[in-house]
Amino acid sequence: MSEPESSVALAAMLPDLPQWVETRGMLLSGRAQILGFESREAFVARVLHGALSVVSVVGTPRADAIQEAVAGCTPMTPVIAQAGNAPHVGAALPQWSGERAIVHALPPHAVMPPGPADTVIRILSHREIGRLAHVPPGLRHELTHALDLTPVAAVFVEDTPVSFCYPCWRTETLWDVSVDTLEEYRGRRLAAAAFDFMYREMQATGRQPVWGAMESNTASLRLAARIGFVAVTEIVVFSKGHWAFLSAGFQGESPDVPKG
Repeated sequence: MSEPESSVALAAMLPDLPQWVETRGMLLSGRAQILGFESREAFVARVLHGALSVVSVVGTPRADAIQEAVAGCTPMTPVIAQAGNAPHVGAALPQWSGERAIVHALPPHAVMPPGPADTVIRILSHREIGRLAHVPPGLRHELTHALDLTPVAAVFVEDTPVSFCYPCWRTETLWDVSVDTLEEYRGRRLAAAAFDFMYREMQATGRQPVWGAMESNTASLRLAARIGFVAVTEIVVFSKGHWAFLSAGFQGESPDVPKG
């Protein structure tokens, strides 16, 4: 069996394309664990760090390596597979269910829809965590940890942050869009405004956005289309329970996720 290589070296072996943004972002983050390494074409990457709990399977590594990667993870942990190896991953995780995720890219020269007039948007500072007390527990937990790792754009209504966008994962040329708006403020184009702000921030670093949405998440798919994204490929996401912290099923502040 080959010896494991560094995460950065493994990232370099994968193309910097939208379907690989999470996997490559994990490998480049410096927080990825590599399990079941057989070759550059077959291994499992795992990140367990605060609210970040995600597994990605590259190629067709041993089933026991995939099972080891999810051991101890929260039921909300997503396991990312590509279309080609999804049957192999599904066979290794018979108690987990898989769903297609549609991956979108923004065409060149796309025109962002205008946000509401006089919208106040800025990057949150880590010192402002106390201003998130009104945010539902799942989203607050996610944002609290995101502030440790990446810039978070917030839209303010009457001095209250209500819509958020940040790059969940970053590669050399891409960033993975994470966006959410408090339920009572939806329908006001605030999410598009938050995205537009972060889009310009990331564009200054030479990165283009990737928007992934589960096939069942029609609201996210509609928002992506409204902003101007087009579907370019798909991946498969396996989960044992609610796959995202934003799900209504998550109520606790600190799910049982091992710290990485």
